[in-house]
Amino acid sequence: MLRKIRRFYWKQRDRGLGRQTVMAAVGAALFLMIILGAVTKNVIMPKNESQKNVARTETASGTAIGAEPASGGGVAIENIETGVESEGEKTDSTADDSNNDVSVDMTDLEPFLGFMSETAYEELKTQLVQRCQERNCSSVRKLTYQQTQAFDVTSFILLTDGSVYQCNYNLKSCQVSISKTDYTEVQINQMKEKQLQEERKSETGY
Repeated sequence: MLRKIRRFYWKQRDRGLGRQTVMAAVGAALFLMIILGAVTKNVIMPKNESQKNVARTETASGTAIGAEPASGGGVAIENIETGVESEGEKTDSTADDSNNDVSVDMTDLEPFLGFMSETAYEELKTQLVQRCQERNCSSVRKLTYQQTQAFDVTSFILLTDGSVYQCNYNLKSCQVSISKTDYTEVQINQMKEKQLQEERKSETGY
């Protein structure tokens, strides 16, 4: 057999077709290997699938025999309740994250630095940021109306949702606190206007 192959190759080589003959032989060998691999795969795979199906059937049958309806129902209910609790925790966590992500513009509070210590000013901003995050407000503004009695200074701060907070500051102890009021911006501006009128009256006498 080998002699015949050699003679055939030598004849082809003498004709100048030696390389083409080798390439054709290699291609034919590869083609046969691909066909054999495909046939082998088609024969082996159905056997593996049938074995897997048998194993699954046996497992399912064993589970059905060993399970009790009542306990299975209890497990299902527990899983549902756990899922509901998890969803609730995710919702609360998302709400907290969204509140913490609120950016608050504090530039309109700088007039406080005219009479307030830097430490108290930072404490004021911290308290206001917390209120703004709770109310989802993006900025705050100091209103012009202000009351001063001895060492106590009372100011008013407007949030973007329209709520007005009262700021109490002691010039001696540098203690600062804020509290929500029922006032509106219009009412605070009216107080300021009344204050200006009283000051003009005291200066002019009428």
